[in-house]
Amino acid sequence: MKFALFLFCIVALARPAALFAQLTVNFQPAVTITGSRIVLGDIAVIGPAGEEAEAIGQLPVAVSPAPGKTKELYTVSVINSLRNRQEVAEVDWQGSQTIVVRRQGTFINRDQLQAIIDQYLKENSGRLAGTNIRFTAMRAPEELTLPAGKLSWTVTPSRPGITGSSSFSIAFAVDDKPATTCVVRGRLEAVAEVVTAAVRLNKGDVINDSNIAVMQQDIGGLNHPYTSKEQLIGMQVARTVNAGTVLEQAHIAAPPIVKDGEMVKIFARKGALQLSTSGLAKTDGRLGEIIQVKNIGSNKLIHCRVDGPGMVSVEF
Repeated sequence: MKFALFLFCIVALARPAALFAQLTVNFQPAVTITGSRIVLGDIAVIGPAGEEAEAIGQLPVAVSPAPGKTKELYTVSVINSLRNRQEVAEVDWQGSQTIVVRRQGTFINRDQLQAIIDQYLKENSGRLAGTNIRFTAMRAPEELTLPAGKLSWTVTPSRPGITGSSSFSIAFAVDDKPATTCVVRGRLEAVAEVVTAAVRLNKGDVINDSNIAVMQQDIGGLNHPYTSKEQLIGMQVARTVNAGTVLEQAHIAAPPIVKDGEMVKIFARKGALQLSTSGLAKTDGRLGEIIQVKNIGSNKLIHCRVDGPGMVSVEF
């Protein structure tokens, strides 16, 4: 019996001291965090180390301040928020009575926003061959504060083709999660060689080599300007423009392929049946347009579609 009691005492004394040690939570006066919530392990040193200490270190105690901001916690409030947790029932609370918590942030200023857009334009320069393009930010946030982490972004111009854009939207993500989006407004200059009117061009004028010129112009606010004379020679002016005007698609029309007073062949079709006769065009007509044609055989006016030079058709 004496030997058994002696052996029990030896075994009891040999057990690790940590099994009997009380956990201590030592609050720190100031800490820096990165996450969106504050856990006990963020604001205190918990010992002795072990699974139990790690477990209570993950207990949430408060919401984090905004990125780049600070907030003050009172130790009493923290302890009260955990009073119903059995894990901390025997904890020895020590340390500072208040804790200043600062949340790390990533700061983006206006110069960096401009640099992001410049880089986007450089990466997309292949879509704007022959164009010198530059964007000057005029309205942009002075500074953005984002959560700490791996930063990435996506830039979207206000116009899909970039030229003519008055703003760029930058969508930021931190650790691959959407963070915030900002819009930078400004002036986009896109200088390129484009075709302009060398003289005043009146509606209906046919374009030739001498009445147009190629000049460098800012095409930032233009829609589909022409970049070579060959694209326009032989075309017709759709509306009057002054000398120096950059010619856009809205200014130009294809020339008529059927002229007023021209004899044409009329094809009348119904299913597989097709008849033909001669007619006299009463107006000019471009490919696909419907024009009035006088049937020479019946002396009647009919509406026909222009199918090609000297050819019109009608369904009956």
